[in-house]
Amino acid sequence: MYIRIAEFTTTSEINFDMLVSFFETKMIPRNLKAGQLSGEIFRTGPTSGFVISKFHCKIDAEKIMQLMRAELIEIQGTTKIKLLEGDRIYSSEGVTY
Repeated sequence: MYIRIAEFTTTSEINFDMLVSFFETKMIPRNLKAGQLSGEIFRTGPTSGFVISKFHCKIDAEKIMQLMRAELIEIQGTTKIKLLEGDRIYSSEGVTY
């Protein structure tokens, strides 16, 4: 499994809401159709958050990146984006309270 985390900070709360709406309605659904396994969006502040995307492998992640490269360049005009990515080496899931 290959994971990409896109941390982003927008210039305003309105820009944040517009970006999240774009991710939810356009980018993530299109990427899922192209082979991305999942996409989750998290808010860390009024104008910041991150997206976690899961892929089968790095090759799939790179294929999806090519689909959205032009959009990312356009978004970076008003949004700071930092990408972190790599192979998942361990996962533990369960509910503990």
